[in-house]
Amino acid sequence: MNLNTKITMKKPPTMIVGFALVLIISLVAQQPSGKGSGTHLGTWQLISSKYGDAKDFSDFPKEQRRVKLITATHFTWVQYDAANKKVESMAGGPYTLDGESYTETIEFVGEGMETYRGKKQPFTIKVDGDKLNQSGQLSDGLKIEEVWQRLK
Repeated sequence: MNLNTKITMKKPPTMIVGFALVLIISLVAQQPSGKGSGTHLGTWQLISSKYGDAKDFSDFPKEQRRVKLITATHFTWVQYDAANKKVESMAGGPYTLDGESYTETIEFVGEGMETYRGKKQPFTIKVDGDKLNQSGQLSDGLKIEEVWQRLK
């Protein structure tokens, strides 16, 4: 090869470069940020629960609705009357997740939840398809087991 030979490279069309950049950014944005596999992220509706010493699960009342949102850093849940859409209670704040060990720190609360504000609530969570199972013991000693259905 002669040292005077110019090597010319064709630049890829701007449209292809732009598309590749958008694709890379969207894939990175979909990755969970340090919170396990990310299968717990999303919007969930409580469908059944077992509280205290109850032996069996009970369906969540049709007259009420409890929805939980879990983002990469925070959670919140709100319970409301299904007929009049009036909020009955709520809570939320940051959480930590290490494997199946999920700990909510209650930062803000609605009516009836005041005793939990500022306290950590440790749980075990397991996601199986579109179901999230959450169990543990609240800071006041109440045992809970909840089954949440993913909303789409």
